[in-house]
Amino acid sequence: MPSASPRLTLAWQIMSAPHDPHTVTRFLDHLAERDAKAAAFARQLLDAGAVVRSIWGPVQMDVWDLRLQRGDMMVRFGIERAFSDGVLVGRAGPEARPTLHPISLVVFTWARANGIPLPVDDPDRIEVDLSTQGIAAVDWMGAGHDDAVERVRAAWLEYQRKRDRLQGRMRGRPTDAELSALHAAGGAALEAAAPAPTA
Repeated sequence: MPSASPRLTLAWQIMSAPHDPHTVTRFLDHLAERDAKAAAFARQLLDAGAVVRSIWGPVQMDVWDLRLQRGDMMVRFGIERAFSDGVLVGRAGPEARPTLHPISLVVFTWARANGIPLPVDDPDRIEVDLSTQGIAAVDWMGAGHDDAVERVRAAWLEYQRKRDRLQGRMRGRPTDAELSALHAAGGAALEAAAPAPTA
């Protein structure tokens, strides 16, 4: 293992150890206090047969990391400084740092490909129902639709760059009209990048 920070070294040691089910339960209880929907989705995945690929924490500033594998896909849950990191999805593999996508983008892409309505009024806050859509979207991406998700993610990252430039130009205080225009343009860009419904 190459040299790394003490935090990463400790994380590697914990990830390499056998997974203690009590640690998983402790993390999910801790996560539920901060992000009930993410914790419920993790439990749903476990109930549906997902396996714990790694778990570590807490280290330093209340940092935790749980990675569940379902088929060829990995779903990541985390906490840092007492805040949820949200839910990230990527393809499972031997690499230490796989590309992970916010699950909201995965669900959005899956929904568009299947003709399911899902409004995008604000690309920073795409509201999805993980309890009914999460597993279906993860499985859909796992069936080989990585490129479709990547295209939507690229449009989302470009939206974020434009948002950051606007906030920098306005010293963090853009007007409501500017924010509305930014959100509308970002939503349109995501729509344009999303796949058309399949027959």
